Amino acid sequence: MIIRSALLMLLVGVTLRPAAAEAPHITTQRENATSVLVISPIFSQLVAFKMPLDFKVVNEETSAHGYIRESVPMGENVEHWSRMITVTGYKDVAANPGPPPAVLLNTIAEGFRKACPDSVSVGDLGSPSVDGYPAAAAFIACGTTISGGKPHSEAALVMAIKGARDYYTIQWAERGAAQATPVAFDGKHWVGQFKQLMPIFLCQRIPGEQAPYPSCISRLSSDNQAPATHGSQAVPPLNAASPAS
Repeated sequence: MIIRSALLMLLVGVTLRPAAAEAPHITTQRENATSVLVISPIFSQLVAFKMPLDFKVVNEETSAHGYIRESVPMGENVEHWSRMITVTGYKDVAANPGPPPAVLLNTIAEGFRKACPDSVSVGDLGSPSVDGYPAAAAFIACGTTISGGKPHSEAALVMAIKGARDYYTIQWAERGAAQATPVAFDGKHWVGQFKQLMPIFLCQRIPGEQAPYPSCISRLSSDNQAPATHGSQAVPPLNAASPAS
């Protein structure tokens, strides 16, 4: 799986193990809801975003310095999936002063370039602010890859967020039929899919506070859509135009 391999390139030499203890907290869903707010304690902060109801967690691993959690639609698994939502954390990478978000995206893109040099697509979607924290977004895709044993295409919209001390990434990935040419960026489709995860925001961890993390939940407005912001923006704008390759 290209997206996972590329993400783990950021943690070369770090051994990941199945996660234990602090599972993500899922807020109570309304009867007509299509998604739920998931709040995850990942190193120094709480990472919050919406998860569609038809997704389930199929893999979660952690180490002293890295974290990854993967979710796919019901009935699919970590090896065989059509869509995947991934959240990662990289401890202390953002501190003193840490690299800009684009550096992490370039590392992920390098994994795709190695996997499919003849059909790779890499596009910059800008550098929005996420809850007041520096961030960057990109579209990265392979027209053909044989990861998993069967040729297919694999594409992802990836956002890297530079938190107070740690880096986080959130990705929406999709697989499709293999093609010899690079995957074209469909702005309406990809931005629409990624917006299912919004609002995306980071909360401070309060000593002694346990799930359901009331200090974080309290930031949501009454309609459970927009949090009070840490800084300038909680829901980042994404460029729906074709990105530069």
